This record gives sequence, structure tokens and C-alpha cells, in this order.
Amino acid sequence: MLTALVLAALVAGVAGAWSPCGFSMVDTFAPHGYARRMRMTVVSCAAFAVGALAGGVATFGGLALLGQALGTGGGAMAAVAVAALLVAAAGDAAGRRIVPQVRRQVPESWRRVLPVPLAAALYGVLLGLGFTTFVLSFAVYALAAACLALGVPSVGVAVGLAFAVGRILPVVVLAPMQATERGVELAGAMGDRPGVLRALRATGGVALGAAALALAFGGAPAAAAEPKLLSRAAPIPAPAAERSHGSGPAAARRSSSAPGRRRWGCQAPIPRSARRQSYGARATRSSWPGRTTWRP
Repeated sequence: MLTALVLAALVAGVAGAWSPCGFSMVDTFAPHGYARRMRMTVVSCAAFAVGALAGGVATFGGLALLGQALGTGGGAMAAVAVAALLVAAAGDAAGRRIVPQVRRQVPESWRRVLPVPLAAALYGVLLGLGFTTFVLSFAVYALAAACLALGVPSVGVAVGLAFAVGRILPVVVLAPMQATERGVELAGAMGDRPGVLRALRATGGVALGAAALALAFGGAPAAAAEPKLLSRAAPIPAPAAERSHGSGPAAARRSSSAPGRRRWGCQAPIPRSARRQSYGARATRSSWPGRTTWRP
């Protein structure tokens, strides 16, 4: 189930590159764009990647933490997650129009007034968050709902990282290639061939359907183990000596009154022969449990 969710998140992130913001990032980080040279392009792409990873974890991992705090993750909420995944899978497989749509773009002025690496990191955070710009697949909504319903932070973090990697790959691959004719052709083909986006959405739909089936028949992933209550804890077995002699004051009296033996609290009994051999010495309690020190 987790593998299918991660795959769906990765595909949903890649599909986001077909948005106006995705094309804008390629032009901004290109050597002939605002980066102006290849070294700055590489640094900007690295900053963009860090920001996108942070944004993805913040959204999907944060939703999973919120679900955990609300006590989600039971059978009813797992059914909600399955329903959300199936509806999104059907919508993406059929290529339906995305509703509701987020009709916002990243602030264009950042790349003009800020250092390009700083602007790249901020752009990465916005795109990694998922809901601050155009949404290109139903998978983004379904994955967010599933993370909230399951309430497992590890699942949310994995989904967020996969979604961010999908956002990162097209940008960091195409931006340095804009210095070549082949790279310019590939970037242009993204806008000229909408069939590629439809194929990506269909692939994501298949992954969402697989995740829904795995969740429906395999059950929700186990959350962190809850601490057991003291009243339900298994009783601690008593030592063999206590089981044989019992416990409490009566047992202590029986043990101390046994012929030839003497007990010091929980320490081992002292044989009569040892006392005879050390005539005139006195026994003192040692700082180590189970030992007795003989001193004159």
C-alpha cells in the first residue's frame, strides 16, 4: 500500500511540471535566464530541491500528524481514505477537469528582487506544498485526504518526499539543458504535447487504485505502538527464592528462623559452617546485592 501511495505521489509531482509555474521555474533557472550562468543554475536547482522537500513534508507529514492528534486511523477513516483514492483514480484515469482548482502562481517578482538561489528555495517551498499553485491531478487531493485519514506520520513523510521529488525532477533536469538546442526542444514539447500529461494522470490513477485496493484488503498501516496501561501490564514473576518461601514479613521470619541460616534483607543466606570458620568476625551488609562482607 505504501509503495502505491509513494508512486502516485511521485507521478502527481511530475505532472505539476505542466503548470505555468513549472515552465516558469525552468526559464528562471536556465543559464540564459535569471541565473545567467551554469554555476548559478546548479546552485539554484539545489536550493529549489531543498525547498520543495521541506514543503512536501510540511503538507503531507503535517496532515498525518494532525490526523494522529485527532485520533484518526480506525476502520471508518480507512474507508474514507479508500473512497478518496478510488474517486481520484477514476477522475485521473478519465482525464476529468480538476475541480476545485487553485488559480494562483508563484510571485514573479521574487526572481527579480531576491538573489536567485534564495528565490529558488522559496519557489521550491511553494511548489512542494502542493496547494499554493495550480493542481494538475486529483491525486494531490486524494493523497492529502489519505494522509489525514490514516494518521500515520511515517506515511505522510514518505508521500510528501515522493511528491517533492516529482516536483523537482523536471525542473532540475530541463533547466541546465536550456543552454542546448535539445533542451529547448524538450521544454517546448511539454507544452505542445498534452497527451504526455494525460498519460501521467492515467499512470497516477492506476497507482491510486492499487493503493485503495491494498488499503481495503490489507488494512491500514500500523501506527506507533501505544504505551500499555499499568493495570493491563503482565505481572512480573517473583524470584525463585520468593516463590519457595513466599513474601512478606512472615516469610522473612521463616527464613531468618531456619536452622543454620540468616538473611540480610534480600541477600543470600549465610551457612552455619561459614560462621563457624569465621568465629569472632561479624557480618556486614555489602553495597553489592547478593554479597556479604566479613569483617573482624
